[in-house]
Amino acid sequence: MKKWALPLALLLFANPAWAQQDELAKLRTEITAQQAVMSRLLARIDALEKKLSETATKEELEDEAKTQQDSVDSVRQSLASRVNISGYSNFRYVHEEPERPSAFQLDHLGLIFGKQLGKFNFVAELELSNVPHHAESAEEHDEGEEGEEAEEHAEEAADISGEGQVAVENAWMEYNHNQYLSVRLGKQLSPQYWWQHRYPNLTYSTTLPIYLRELFPPELIGAMVRGQITRPVGSSEFGIGYSAYVSNNNFEGNSQADLRNGKAVGGRVQVRFPVSGIFRRLDVAADIYRGQTAHEGTELEEDNVEGFEGQLEVSRFMLNGEYARGESEGVKRKGFYLQPAIQLHPDWVGFYRVEQLESPRLQRAERRHLAGLNYRPFAQVALKGEWYRSLPLERSFIEHEEERQKFNGFALAAVFFF
Repeated sequence: MKKWALPLALLLFANPAWAQQDELAKLRTEITAQQAVMSRLLARIDALEKKLSETATKEELEDEAKTQQDSVDSVRQSLASRVNISGYSNFRYVHEEPERPSAFQLDHLGLIFGKQLGKFNFVAELELSNVPHHAESAEEHDEGEEGEEAEEHAEEAADISGEGQVAVENAWMEYNHNQYLSVRLGKQLSPQYWWQHRYPNLTYSTTLPIYLRELFPPELIGAMVRGQITRPVGSSEFGIGYSAYVSNNNFEGNSQADLRNGKAVGGRVQVRFPVSGIFRRLDVAADIYRGQTAHEGTELEEDNVEGFEGQLEVSRFMLNGEYARGESEGVKRKGFYLQPAIQLHPDWVGFYRVEQLESPRLQRAERRHLAGLNYRPFAQVALKGEWYRSLPLERSFIEHEEERQKFNGFALAAVFFF
């Protein structure tokens, strides 16, 4: 036993030492490998953190740029969409025979301001008119005039510069509940077709129909309720529109006050018929007005006016007309215009208009014929030329026939709507 026990014990104790060395070597190798892996992972983490940092900075810059752009867009929207500024210029040349001298006129310069806040709208329109004076049109003065009166007349005769007039055409606020109901308060033009389409880039003639201001009041100071009902019919639609208003009576200074108990009232009904094929438009409307007016002085008289109108478009042919009649203290007056037109070319329109006014209170009975051409290269630009002839009518209410005479004239106009 003693002979082999010692070698066996040595063998048994020697094997664990070798095994431990091998395991230590393996552990060192694995640790070195893990350290290499950790180094690579740390490098990747640093790279990712750096990349994430750069990405975040870029996003912040983009967010800041977007914020600035939103601010700019908001300002632009407020200026361009919410506060609209537009207007028009109407430059005119007129020549009448036999007595009236020719004249260049900056006939109208208009500025239109509008703002919308939700369902509320506000519109203000200022019109600047120029009325030139001419020495040739000054009345002859008595030879006996002396002193200050003679000097005053001399100054008037020498004045050819003209004078300016500023008028508030519109200044109203409107609440638009829906297409069936809206309420408008303030100063507004009458709802008849011509007054609502009076802008010089929309009308063919250079002048208003002669009867317009003598029948319905051109403007209203008060409250109006209006709306429309439409229903589709094929590719077109059928529509009924209405308006009803109460306003100050028609006299000078009514925009500031009307202390009379009775106010003026009026209404309008318009029907739009469905069209198809060569028929492009067929509208008819009727108006009524009941109020008081002051023609001369400050005394108000009862004034009742009724009228109707229509617009027709068939292919290149257009027809527009209005008629109205009024009665004040038993004295009747009436007037109309009828205006056919034809689209000669996409940029050219030819038109003819016949109009008439019979008014005992103005001592005026006149028929006028107009014919002209329009060149319209853009919707906002119009170049107009027309010839017209005025004929006095024989009526029993005319007191001084010698003061009336026939006359011819022609007019040119350049219009720009901006």
